[in-house]
Amino acid sequence: MTPSIPGRSKEMKVGLSWKNLKASSFLKKYKFWPWLILALPIFGLILFCRRAPLPQPVVPKPPIKIILTGDLSFDRHIRQMAAANGYEVILESLQPLFSSVDLVVVNLESPITDQPSVSQNSIIGSPSNFRFTSPPQTASILARHNIRLVNLGNNHTLNFGFDGLKQTKQYLTAAGIDYFGNTGLASDSSRLAIKTINDLKLGFVNYNQFTADALASALADLQALRPQVDVLIVLAHWGEEYQPIAGPGIQALAHQFIDTGADLVIGCHPHVIQQSEIYQGQPIYYSLGNFVFDQYFSPETKRGMLIGVTIDPENLTSTSTQEYYVDLLPTGQTVLVQ
Repeated sequence: MTPSIPGRSKEMKVGLSWKNLKASSFLKKYKFWPWLILALPIFGLILFCRRAPLPQPVVPKPPIKIILTGDLSFDRHIRQMAAANGYEVILESLQPLFSSVDLVVVNLESPITDQPSVSQNSIIGSPSNFRFTSPPQTASILARHNIRLVNLGNNHTLNFGFDGLKQTKQYLTAAGIDYFGNTGLASDSSRLAIKTINDLKLGFVNYNQFTADALASALADLQALRPQVDVLIVLAHWGEEYQPIAGPGIQALAHQFIDTGADLVIGCHPHVIQQSEIYQGQPIYYSLGNFVFDQYFSPETKRGMLIGVTIDPENLTSTSTQEYYVDLLPTGQTVLVQ
């Protein structure tokens, strides 16, 4: 049995009591600290969650839709009907369709000038009968129908000379309409066009068989524009009038344009609809026929085609086309065939 040491137990009891007293005083004095220590990780998590960026949902880019049309002139009988009934009526049937797309492109086969018409009431087949000028109101009418790009590379653009071309560009610019095309003038620097829609760049090149070095110019323009754009379209003014089938020479040209980088080839000038094909996976429409014109002498010249193009910005290889048909009425109107 261990002998007790006098005063030892009392000292131990006193020591324990003193430690307990200190701990108790500390807890009473700093009683919030344990909770704070427990809460710190929670506060940190809250701050992290508030500062960390939330994942954003991926919103697919909407498809881009454009429409391309055939030959347009507001002269001769069209001018008469528009003056009598109002210019708006000429295209009013197409307003719902045209307003539903991002861009409408036409082949403007007539300068826009303030000069009086020389073809109106002229003898059919005479030189004056094929010399066109559309009135100044034409530009604003086109713009109100979402026609925001026109091709000037054709055989009627210079019907009123360089001054006629200059006026045409001035009226188009004032209406907010862009233009392109090979007019055959060395001083004309507007052969190409790039339209940007929802960050997608669409390039437009013209082939005009009525100009010198037409093929060389078109191929050079294709090569220059291809690296700059996402989709490349050729509008060609070519072929023989009123022929229902594009010949081998025209077909070879279309294939050459595709081989040089074009994604789509659209033809005009024959004033009738011609065949279409898919070459190397790319569509070719050899002639869309008339769009706004007063050639009412045959069913073929009174029927035109519009090409709707839908482009998926996320997958350019899935670009698709849709054909629409229009009838040209003796009232001067162009109406959609339902």
